[in-house]
Amino acid sequence: MHKNLLLLILSLSLFSCQSNLKKEDANKAQNDNKIIENQAKQPYETINSEEQAQSLNQQTDAENQEVEVEDRILFSSNSSSIEEDAKKILDVQAQWLKSDESITVTVEGHCDERGTREYNIALGEKRAFAVKKYLKQLGVPESRIKIVSYGKERPAFFGNSDEIHNKNRRAVTVVN
Repeated sequence: MHKNLLLLILSLSLFSCQSNLKKEDANKAQNDNKIIENQAKQPYETINSEEQAQSLNQQTDAENQEVEVEDRILFSSNSSSIEEDAKKILDVQAQWLKSDESITVTVEGHCDERGTREYNIALGEKRAFAVKKYLKQLGVPESRIKIVSYGKERPAFFGNSDEIHNKNRRAVTVVN
């Protein structure tokens, strides 16, 4: 009797598991159908010619191109004049800034370690202001450009060689 009762309970539990599996399979099939329906609703474009395919590829390539914008320019010793190679860098910066009106920047003026703290703060400010003035001439609104001078307080490189001094005389454009 106990055997029969045990067999009955075992049989019922197997059948109930089997019906749960059938429900899960049915739910999975419904989900798969929904995914296929959603994919069918998504817009697509039929390509009819090789020229059309090439045109779409060119559009995609143009969208994926990234512009590399350098963030710093260098200055001569005791100078805030922007040299020709620096102007090329600033031209690219201005073009990039004009492409997105939400971008604001801070131009940091820096100096090498020579000279007094006060002199270098003033020179760093002149350098930052020269960059701001140049970007403004290229059409970047003045309200989007802040300036700050760090003088000799934040060197990019440490040392006492001419090469190190050249690299520390800079203006750096930082995106806010």
